[in-house]
Amino acid sequence: MSLQATQVPAPLFTPEFVQDPYPTYRMHLEGPPIQSPVKPPPHAIAFTYDACVRLFRDPRLSAAKRLQAMQMLPGQGRNDLPYLYEHMGRWLLFRDAPDHTRLRKLMNAGFSPMATERLRATTETAVEELLDAMADAAQPDLVRDLAYPLPVRVISRLLGVPRELEQQCVNLSDAIAVWWGDPHRTVEGGHAAQSAARTLTEMFGTIMRERNSGGGDDLLELLLGISREDGGMSEEELQAQCVLLLFAGHETTRSLIGNAMLTLLRNPEACADVRASDEAIRPAIEEVLRYESPVQGAVRVATEDVEYDGHRIGKGSALLLLTAAAQRDPRRFENPDRFDIHRQHLRHIAFGGDAHVCLGATLARLEGQIAVQRALRRFPRMRLLDPTPAWSPVFGFRGLTRLNVAIP
Repeated sequence: MSLQATQVPAPLFTPEFVQDPYPTYRMHLEGPPIQSPVKPPPHAIAFTYDACVRLFRDPRLSAAKRLQAMQMLPGQGRNDLPYLYEHMGRWLLFRDAPDHTRLRKLMNAGFSPMATERLRATTETAVEELLDAMADAAQPDLVRDLAYPLPVRVISRLLGVPRELEQQCVNLSDAIAVWWGDPHRTVEGGHAAQSAARTLTEMFGTIMRERNSGGGDDLLELLLGISREDGGMSEEELQAQCVLLLFAGHETTRSLIGNAMLTLLRNPEACADVRASDEAIRPAIEEVLRYESPVQGAVRVATEDVEYDGHRIGKGSALLLLTAAAQRDPRRFENPDRFDIHRQHLRHIAFGGDAHVCLGATLARLEGQIAVQRALRRFPRMRLLDPTPAWSPVFGFRGLTRLNVAIP
């Protein structure tokens, strides 16, 4: 039985909801597949698994136009933040076919299973270094000591970012994430995100200018090679993809690691399985992605009138595909509020469900598997100290701000 099962559902997008969205998700899953909030945008929300999967694949729903839905206050948006909207408009994430198809094909080689597997040794070394430091910490914190620094080390290695700039990259990435993931966007947050995007773009521009041709075997070198070819990426596109990869590679993976450690430590039998068996870590990470997903949903905008199950989504309307709710849908998952690493036929949509499925999904899985299993094996008597988890107040990215543990 879920620990949250008896709680009273909080209204969508309130601070109480963000801290524990699952009672609210259960309530809405008992209603129609698509519902309209009292105060749009979004103009409609898809809650069920079937609705999210089918609408992800609907060509009438645009990923590019969702930038229009990312407004702060009524009447404010791209005119107030011209650089931010122009920059993010170059991101692979905000492109529709055929531009998306072109860029995705160019970048796929850098994130193939073979390319990702080459990072295993680098990731293992980074994890061991962080666990060594954590063992000496006066008060170990799995977020601060492991989940937070690991992804930025890995993605920085891929993108040629010097070690001394890693913390600055994290701070700048966080500024974008706070604006991105908050349904109640503020003017101040928007300007902070715009400044962060500009600084990161300039940083990658400097790194690229200093990189000699053929000077490395990392992802940045691959992208630079692509940009030199006919039909490749422009300099502005290349810099924008680097910012996106840094942002996405850090924000989501750190939450995956933190959420996995919390969930497994709360479930001793599953935790023991992961410690004992090399085979158990893969399904455990997949179940965490379903059960405590780092990304709560994705927005699409209708390019024409769309009807689903009797609900009309008008042209120009923003639709939130609430994937975190869909992954608790009892019509798709038996006992959805139970964490079960032995769950059969698990097909979650934590990384999306269409052509925009997360480019770095394989890398995120690799980092999560290595970090979680090695931490549990290194500290077999590890236990939680915080009775109540400290969740980030940012709705879009569900992750912990701290996770204090004892490692006797």
